[in-house]
Amino acid sequence: MNENKWKYIPDGKIVVDFSDCKYVRDFHEKLKESFGFPNYYGRNWDALWDCLRDFAISEESKREIVLRGMNQMPEDLRKYSQKGIRLFEELEQKYPILHFIIEQ
Repeated sequence: MNENKWKYIPDGKIVVDFSDCKYVRDFHEKLKESFGFPNYYGRNWDALWDCLRDFAISEESKREIVLRGMNQMPEDLRKYSQKGIRLFEELEQKYPILHFIIEQ
């Protein structure tokens, strides 16, 4: 298997459901699966920025991304995810082809 290969993600809305995440690794695995990140994804904020930037650059039309279930995560993981929310907001400003929606 080629670890540099991205998994195909169909066009349309991407829904990332964090409701069953209990640990930081779960959180990043959910992102990796939802966006089809390659196996070398580093499961940290810098790696997330890099992969989502590459994802945005490769997109041809606006992509809506729904982040769901964050309030159902344990409190420490919700605090950890706040940096991710800021990262999503920054990405949307820099790459308006991505539109993030956070559902409560």
